[in-house]
Amino acid sequence: MTSKMKSRLFCKVFFVIGLVFILGMISIPCSAQVEKQEVIDIGTITVMAPQPGVEITTEKTVIRMDEFKKPGEVRTLTDVLSEIGGIDVQRANPLMASPGDEVSIRGLNEGRMVIEIDGRRINHTGHYGRYIIDWSTLNMDDVESIEIIRGGHSVLHPFAIGGVINIITKKGKKTDDPKPDVNIKAGYGSYDTYNLTGSINGGIANIVGYNFSASKQETDGYLKNNFQDTESFNGHLTFYLPYEATLSISAKYSDMHYGLPVINDPNDPDLSVAALYDDDYPKFRKNRDQLRHLGWPQIPGGKTPEWKKHTSYIDGLFQVPLGSGTAKLHYFQTVGRRWTSEYGPGGFTEDYFVDDKTEGIIAEYRDIELFDSHSLTVGLEYQELGWPDENPIIYQVKSAYIQDVINLGDKWTITPGVRYYHVEMDTYSSNFGSGWPDEGKEEDDDGFYPSLKADFQATPETALYAAVSRSYRLPCP
Repeated sequence: MTSKMKSRLFCKVFFVIGLVFILGMISIPCSAQVEKQEVIDIGTITVMAPQPGVEITTEKTVIRMDEFKKPGEVRTLTDVLSEIGGIDVQRANPLMASPGDEVSIRGLNEGRMVIEIDGRRINHTGHYGRYIIDWSTLNMDDVESIEIIRGGHSVLHPFAIGGVINIITKKGKKTDDPKPDVNIKAGYGSYDTYNLTGSINGGIANIVGYNFSASKQETDGYLKNNFQDTESFNGHLTFYLPYEATLSISAKYSDMHYGLPVINDPNDPDLSVAALYDDDYPKFRKNRDQLRHLGWPQIPGGKTPEWKKHTSYIDGLFQVPLGSGTAKLHYFQTVGRRWTSEYGPGGFTEDYFVDDKTEGIIAEYRDIELFDSHSLTVGLEYQELGWPDENPIIYQVKSAYIQDVINLGDKWTITPGVRYYHVEMDTYSSNFGSGWPDEGKEEDDDGFYPSLKADFQATPETALYAAVSRSYRLPCP
């Protein structure tokens, strides 16, 4: 055996002996310590950390804004929805809510779900083939809670296929304390982003409740020319009448100025575009995914691609207890006006104007208690959706619905319902490839759309449900 081999063998033996010695020294005190320990049974510990202000049931998810908390600021509805499971928020501008945002419930966006304020639909008429929601107009200054219903099983909400997001607004409070609640908030962030919000909430002599708020948000934008300036104003009055009746009058208004992001690429094939590259902003190439309202890239320099939008929501809501239920009469109106300046295939179009208007009324008798096991709701709804300058009434929708919540003992709940639609349509004809279509097409549609949902409370902590429904989607004009 060579001296080199003897040296390696000695090292291996020394290493093994040393390792055994160290393990032996460690195991002795450990064994002694284990023998001295006394095992104490403290029972089962359940650790739960629900999100503050969020209540989840098989019927719906309710978010109470006075208790809701999340990292960062909560300024708009999309700030809240991005924290809720099963809801996907795609933001065109990461600094604040914008017209290009898109919200989906289980993969279905607002073209197949319903966004409501106090139980009435606010999805716009649907110009350019989309039932869009301008999320920048839905700030949180006057929001008391948010209800989220997944799926189309509730016939109480028209055209709901993917689900419902219902915004419940603050309407003041019944009090004789003349001192109101006043709230002022301000914030500042990157890209010269700031916001300022003020609100006042109170009541007068147990007769009138009020809530008024205003906010301003502004940013230079993450992308080049993706600036945004949004101003919002909200007012709510509630009159407390005899027989526990209430009359609420609400108005919301927003004024939004939004810059469409432009190409910012030093390697753009168009040398005149490449020369305008600004390294203060991220690169944005012409083949990048554009806002959902655009089908072509916007170029820098010269004209400013932008979008100006005014939106107003007006509501009058009367409610009164009647027998074993509550009667409701709700008038509503949404008016939107939009001016678009953008580069298109034919060059730059400046201040192209389009508007939309939705008006309607809901008559409902809800939560009628029958036989200690039924909660019945019946209702009628009428809507007109149009483009006032071109076609004042594109759609006239008449519908009626009934839903019963049946409690079968402590475990089972069965919810059958049906809604009937009669829709009169006056839409434009499809005329792709030869300019904007200008010939109308009239058509009527009607039918019954039933639903059935079953809930089973397996344990106090676990509930199971299954639902099946036939839903109706209002066609795009």
